Amino acid sequence: MKEVEPLVRQVLAESGFPAIDLQREPWVVARDVAQAVAEGTLPIGKGADFLILELREKWTTPEEIWELNLLIDDGEALRGAPPADGELRQQASKIAQAAPGWRDAPQDPDLLPPD
Repeated sequence: MKEVEPLVRQVLAESGFPAIDLQREPWVVARDVAQAVAEGTLPIGKGADFLILELREKWTTPEEIWELNLLIDDGEALRGAPPADGELRQQASKIAQAAPGWRDAPQDPDLLPPD
């Protein structure tokens, strides 16, 4: 995480996104990064790299992050073209929605993302 963290912080700051406190629960960080990708406030590549490379060490990788990884890695090989931005943002939205349900996620309704 040490290699990517400064880059992610720089991209977030340049994008006008509030700083993400990496000391929070990993699911909260994943939710916030994925939500920023889904909304277009964080570049897809930077957010996807962070979700795939850095957060996978925090859990047995959740299904939604594996799906993002497969979409990126296998999508181009299988279809002959990289996935469209809309597909990647849609998968990021799925990650943001699923993150509170991951094993270490508290079930406190105050911590769940708004509907």
